[in-house]
Amino acid sequence: MGSNGYVLSNGSSMMKRSETKSYDTWNAEELAGFISNQGLESYSHTIIEHKITGKLAPLLSEMDLKEMGITCIGDRLRFRLIVDNLKIKKRSLKRTQIIWEGRERIYYSQVTASICTCFGFCPEDPSTYALMSSHIKIKSVNPTRIGPIRLCCCNEYATNNVDLTYVADVDVRGIPAPCCERIVCCAPGKDVVNIEIRGYGGRDIQNYKLILQEDEGDKVAGIILNGVEESQRMERN
Repeated sequence: MGSNGYVLSNGSSMMKRSETKSYDTWNAEELAGFISNQGLESYSHTIIEHKITGKLAPLLSEMDLKEMGITCIGDRLRFRLIVDNLKIKKRSLKRTQIIWEGRERIYYSQVTASICTCFGFCPEDPSTYALMSSHIKIKSVNPTRIGPIRLCCCNEYATNNVDLTYVADVDVRGIPAPCCERIVCCAPGKDVVNIEIRGYGGRDIQNYKLILQEDEGDKVAGIILNGVEESQRMERN
């Protein structure tokens, strides 16, 4: 029991429950459990008493910590350091969190796919796309071919991590399926999402393409543009 009459939960079990949640969703008891495991267990009751949640912890000033009774300068510094490390960890996790994943649309119809893959003996090897909060990872495949047939081996690969901060424009272009495939197979077309990147000072323009299924392009372009806006806002701040 804390000095103010609060019954403190076991720090280890509290930490295990909190590890699955982002720190800014922690309630006061969860934050107190985490702080206890970082060597500041004597202040657990103080955090609960003052209703300091994970969301409020980064807002605490030096004066706030003093008013809470944390008089030791070293403990105040350790508390601020713990909170700063939580923020860094959250940013790191957010950077690698996948918002959207996709793969290249290679063939227009299943009939064409069966023919060009020798009925599955030479399986597809498409380019893949993964959008994170700060960048989009594009793994491009330059296939080796025998006529129209893409081989599943001896392909060349390239991976580009496109920084959303430098995205200048995102366009979508629809490509209809060939006439014979539309008529015979009712094959849908493809959407090509073109991402234009401008380097520092507007120089070094580069373009990256995502080849997707028809009607998927506008949705993906919207997700990318939202990421671009957020990434550029954080860069300005």
